[in-house]
Amino acid sequence: MKTPGFIVVTGAGSGIGLALVEAALARGRSVLACDIRIDALAALDHPALTVRALDVRDGTAIRAAVDALPTEVAIAGLVTSAAVFKRVPFLELSEELWDTTIGVNLTGTLTACQAVLPRMRAQRSGSIVMLSSSLARTGSPTGGHYAATKGGILGLARSLALELAGEGIRVNVVSPGLTDTPQPRAHPGGAEAMAERAKSIPLGRIGHPDDIVEAIDFLIGDESSYVTGQDIRVNGGSQIS
Repeated sequence: MKTPGFIVVTGAGSGIGLALVEAALARGRSVLACDIRIDALAALDHPALTVRALDVRDGTAIRAAVDALPTEVAIAGLVTSAAVFKRVPFLELSEELWDTTIGVNLTGTLTACQAVLPRMRAQRSGSIVMLSSSLARTGSPTGGHYAATKGGILGLARSLALELAGEGIRVNVVSPGLTDTPQPRAHPGGAEAMAERAKSIPLGRIGHPDDIVEAIDFLIGDESSYVTGQDIRVNGGSQIS
């Protein structure tokens, strides 16, 4: 990450988002970290870290958090990693869970982008990285609502990449495969189910949050200055085609 400036991270309180915040701080970045739960972030106690407790569905709240950043420092990047995923058979899927999943995963991506884009447009630079999922392509029994939101992120990212390219703003996606975070561990079977799944992955293991962070790091930094509208699949080879 060579480009100076703030990175804004949503879903920063755990999993991939938290790993990204820790890596960015270690590499000399200033970070605005947003999540509805901030205990792990507050424990980092780093001078370059600004923490905001907010719901990403609340556009007013995330705009206020971004607008409070010092105007003399650029916003170098936005990473949207806020997501919820509760498995449920399709005919048992309530409208409430559907709305929550779309609200956090997809609307939360929208609100974050709309919060940072005025600053990025004014500075004519910036990199947006949206987290999708391998399930956007494969689908998922009992996870269609989640897969639908992650597929929506692919379409949104490509559209924004085309719309913003002339203004110096890049938009890309990272699509993790199965990754060892609290979310999949909370699903039925937990660690045992993940170990079984690892047997079907060509590289023979499930992903670690740091694997995903390195792909995000590349897309945020200057090294990817000619990359936009792309989906980087970090899945151990599980979708080679």
